[in-house]
Amino acid sequence: MPDMKLSNYFYGDEAMQFSYFRIPCQLITHPRFKHLSTDSKLLYGMLLDRMSLSIKNEWYDDTGRVYIYYTVDEICSCLNCGRDKAMKLLAELDTGKGVGLIERIKQGQGKPTRIYVKRFTTQELPPKSKQKPGPPEPSPAVEFSDMQKSAFPISRSRDFRCAEVGESDPNHTKRNQIDFIQPDPSIYPSAPSERQTGIDRYEVREEVKESIEYEHLRQELPYDDVESLLELIVDVLSSAASTMRIGGEVLPMDAVRRRFCQLDSEHIRYVIDSLRQTTTKINNIRAYLLTALYNAPVTIGPYYTAAVRHDFR
Repeated sequence: MPDMKLSNYFYGDEAMQFSYFRIPCQLITHPRFKHLSTDSKLLYGMLLDRMSLSIKNEWYDDTGRVYIYYTVDEICSCLNCGRDKAMKLLAELDTGKGVGLIERIKQGQGKPTRIYVKRFTTQELPPKSKQKPGPPEPSPAVEFSDMQKSAFPISRSRDFRCAEVGESDPNHTKRNQIDFIQPDPSIYPSAPSERQTGIDRYEVREEVKESIEYEHLRQELPYDDVESLLELIVDVLSSAASTMRIGGEVLPMDAVRRRFCQLDSEHIRYVIDSLRQTTTKINNIRAYLLTALYNAPVTIGPYYTAAVRHDFR
């Protein structure tokens, strides 16, 4: 990268030559957003900036709402952070777990997640009955090039699509090409990687930790053992593979996920206890543990029943 010479001052209107991310003042000043991290506020400004690209490319859903594409890998690259942190920042902004500034809709089939950037304003709208009538509409013969009537461009009717394709995505062949314009990845998707098509790992990890009572387990059992089993479960549930080898047999991934979703704290204790009592040499510990976790919901009952019978002999 070539060296850059930094000037100490701006002269005249030199500052106007740069592009900026716009972060709304309310995210800094309003009490509702005080708990948001600085990085999540910066991310919202980046998502808000991407909206202009979507509008130019006419990325609207069937109800006319604008959506954007901003993958986790892009966020990691732009913010120079890891995937877990990027997912945590999205969760802070999300409607489900966060403050409600964005809404993510998964499309499946290797397509990237749609992100709806929501309004940040906290002002309540007055009742319709108390609204003052707006100014009269200009005559159709008179054009006002700088007048904005809506939050979205409506220079033409929304019925430009044929009835038989009204439910599909808009045609993107007539779009203005500007800097950094990217083709809609849902039309020409690249070969999806396991990370792109898999379930969001951060969210899965948090759900698994809750299901297995992770905080209690790490106090009772060796930390490394609990952490290793946690990561194995997350690997399975967030995998995009169609099949998985368990115990030397190739099984459908959906069946494997259903079994792993049944795991709780007792199953984790059972697997760790069984591992301690194993005296044979284990050549592939990962395959062994995957098999043990898969079989745990089925074998835990007979195992402890047999142990009780042995103690009473």
